[in-house]
Amino acid sequence: MNLFSTIYRFNKLYVNRLQEICSANGITPVQWLVINHVFKNEGCTSIDIVKEWSVEKPTVSTLVRKLNEQGILEFTSGEDKRQKYLSLTVEGQILCRKVGEKVMELQSFVTEPMSEEMVNEWTEQLMILEERLRHYEG
Repeated sequence: MNLFSTIYRFNKLYVNRLQEICSANGITPVQWLVINHVFKNEGCTSIDIVKEWSVEKPTVSTLVRKLNEQGILEFTSGEDKRQKYLSLTVEGQILCRKVGEKVMELQSFVTEPMSEEMVNEWTEQLMILEERLRHYEG
């Protein structure tokens, strides 16, 4: 079996399950990534999200604006008024915990046959492959 075919199929299945969880809560998987990132990194900026997730700046700006309009995210200006720091509203925190609980349930189910050590090892190996792929120029 080919490693990359397996990764592709796994990712497709995982994203489909994530889509089900997110849809049931009125958000998309990409919005979930932003919400969860802000939850874990309160006071981050859109640029932080762009760098972390390798997403285009206009895409993140649109996501952040929409989440703000939905009352999930709020902005705080820094000394430089162009710099906006992101945080979740109370509603956003509740949503994040609710979706996060379901996502953790899914992830725990998937990784249940594996030891914590094995999960950590696979994560490290996939991060190495991800980094190599980022630098591929062929």
